[in-house]
Amino acid sequence: MTPLTTHGLMPIRQPAAHRPRLDELSAAGQSGFGELFAAAPDVTAADFARLDGDVTMRSFPGSAERLLGPLMARPGYFWVAKSFRHVDEEAVGHNVVRLLGGMRVLNFVAAVGDSVVDGRPAVLFDYDDPRLGSARPGRRIYDELRQIAPDLWLGPSFFATKSKRIPMGWCALDASIPFEGPA
Repeated sequence: MTPLTTHGLMPIRQPAAHRPRLDELSAAGQSGFGELFAAAPDVTAADFARLDGDVTMRSFPGSAERLLGPLMARPGYFWVAKSFRHVDEEAVGHNVVRLLGGMRVLNFVAAVGDSVVDGRPAVLFDYDDPRLGSARPGRRIYDELRQIAPDLWLGPSFFATKSKRIPMGWCALDASIPFEGPA
């Protein structure tokens, strides 16, 4: 398990700029993401347990892909990672952004469960868990992930309403990318 600092939070570190697998996904575009997610094997508890500590992330916007895609594909984009700390069958975590010297925001609880996309096992991110105390609109986010290659994860992001989930885009995590010094 990743150790915490004396202040209770892990320090904000910068992921390496060399990200060939995320660059390949970015170049491929969103057209194949659904197929990659559907073809990925079911997530197991052992797979999920390997998502520990800070894991480099890249977002792929939905309808604004042409406008935001090139910005979000840059290594310097402000949203850099998701962070996981496992507690039994769940992980508590947050998103890591590079703003104001680095911040941990948008807390979540993650666990393996049935995907809303196809009912198969995936890592599900609950930003609305009452134990988190997150402020709206962050509580309306819902993400899923599946491992599409060793240590490479991909899944859809949604805006959740009371009755449905509205697709916002996709996110990918690459646990093979090392982290360097402070953000």
